[in-house]
Amino acid sequence: MKNKRKWIVILTLVLIFGFLGTAYAQSQEGIFTLTDIPSRYNGMYVLLIAINNKNEVELLGAQSINMKTITAVLPRIVNGRVSIPMWLFIENGQIEEFVKYDGNHTVEVEILFFDSATLDDDSEELAEIYFGSVRFSNGSATMSFHDNDDFETY
Repeated sequence: MKNKRKWIVILTLVLIFGFLGTAYAQSQEGIFTLTDIPSRYNGMYVLLIAINNKNEVELLGAQSINMKTITAVLPRIVNGRVSIPMWLFIENGQIEEFVKYDGNHTVEVEILFFDSATLDDDSEELAEIYFGSVRFSNGSATMSFHDNDDFETY
């Protein structure tokens, strides 16, 4: 899991901080819902990172992404659940951006837990949960915390 964690952290930094785009994004479509989260995590914030094994799709889950200020606003866990808006990373020529995700893919999902709503280069994760296979349909999926393939706290 340590190697996977390093890869996830690197991917997060590349996706969020590595691009110089100026798009601001906020979504109401394509939602990943995590349920049955233990109450001790209520009030924390999460970032979702997903990729499929063929590297055909790279997804990011956040409330909003501001490439101009190089930050993301994260959704909050409330009453043992969190709904995470989903974004697809696309490259079109020299343009790299996040667009609302509405696809149908099976991906590996890593969800990182933070104590702050704003993710920036000073943010440190407190925990992470991993799902080896999550099927998105029309951009959305739901998983129970208890169905994870791995969970670690730091």
